[in-house]
Amino acid sequence: MDQATHAKANKSKASSAPTVGLRVRRETKKRIQAELAKINKKDFGKKVRCDELIGTALSLLTERHFKDLQDASLTNADRLENQYRDYVKKHGATSKDDFLGTLLRDQKVSDETSNN
Repeated sequence: MDQATHAKANKSKASSAPTVGLRVRRETKKRIQAELAKINKKDFGKKVRCDELIGTALSLLTERHFKDLQDASLTNADRLENQYRDYVKKHGATSKDDFLGTLLRDQKVSDETSNN
């Protein structure tokens, strides 16, 4: 069997598998395993699987959770860019340098008024 045919055979097996791998941090894995251990500490019934726990947890997420996760993923440069875009929408086209100057001027005025 040549290498291309062998590779195709491996891909078709992988795509028909009922589960897939998912990368998570070690701490997250330990937390999931600890929660599953608590859930599965029972006398009767089948074991609750990781997939069931995660599926239930995901169904409980709200738009607020999504927004919080999105905000937490922003860098300071991203926040600055968002502020700049909002400023341009409100005040019209302006250069980023002028916008930065406005921010610094406002910061200086704020600092002077708080010192008095």
